[in-house]
Amino acid sequence: MFRLAAASEPFRAAVPDELVPVVWAVTMLGSAKFLMVGLSLAYWNLEAHREKLLALVSTAFLALAATLLLKYWFHLPRPPVAVQRYPVDPSPVGFPSGHAISATVVYGGVLVVADRYRDPRAVLGVGALVLAVGLSRVVLGVHYLGDILAGFAVGLVALGVLVVALERGATAVFALAVALSVPAVVVTGGNADATLALGGSLGALAGTVGRSAGVFDGGRIRTRAERALLSVGGLVFAGAAVAIAETVESLLLLAGVANFALAFGIVALPALAGRADALADPRAAD
Repeated sequence: MFRLAAASEPFRAAVPDELVPVVWAVTMLGSAKFLMVGLSLAYWNLEAHREKLLALVSTAFLALAATLLLKYWFHLPRPPVAVQRYPVDPSPVGFPSGHAISATVVYGGVLVVADRYRDPRAVLGVGALVLAVGLSRVVLGVHYLGDILAGFAVGLVALGVLVVALERGATAVFALAVALSVPAVVVTGGNADATLALGGSLGALAGTVGRSAGVFDGGRIRTRAERALLSVGGLVFAGAAVAIAETVESLLLLAGVANFALAFGIVALPALAGRADALADPRAAD
């Protein structure tokens, strides 16, 4: 009853099949890969907000671990295949919605990081976006309405963690994400998402500790060419790491190492700021 299966049907019926591609585009705004790319680009390029964005990244990793732990703890199935209008990911469990959690954490977190959470128009706009992502999952038939509402609730709790991370730094939150990822790996049987949560949290923690020690302290990007080089190079690296992790996802240790390298690289990349031009053209260092 709490999953609101009957209440979900009107949402699916209200959207004709012709509009499913549009709904699919909306649901992608809450996908883990899309949000990872967006957060990475923001973290690399917005030097003035880099520490706050790192706190948001740490909260996103914590939310991922919590999502997996909750999903496989409850182990409640998705809606039947007959009502699904979208090729669902391999995860057979549907409560709570990971898209609803991640959209609430990331888009709501941007409001907090940008100090716009007191602006009614900004809150309304972000709220509408998060609601659209959540309802898109119901329309596509891969979640019930109760899954979405539970996801929003978990996401709001995670935003409370973000406030703490902004005050005390990201290191403790990454450490908490690591601690939460261990039982997530156990309850999921070591699936690909769990190795991302554990390996990624460890890698990001290592990178953050290195930054705190000054080893990977990021400098300021000097030119547009350097900005483009760092961004494109970072995305190529991230894409390669994700591809490797997905290729070896059945091998828990190797997948964990690939995800460790992915998160570590994302956190440490700003250390190349001021050096990227020299790396691209060694003569620039002379």
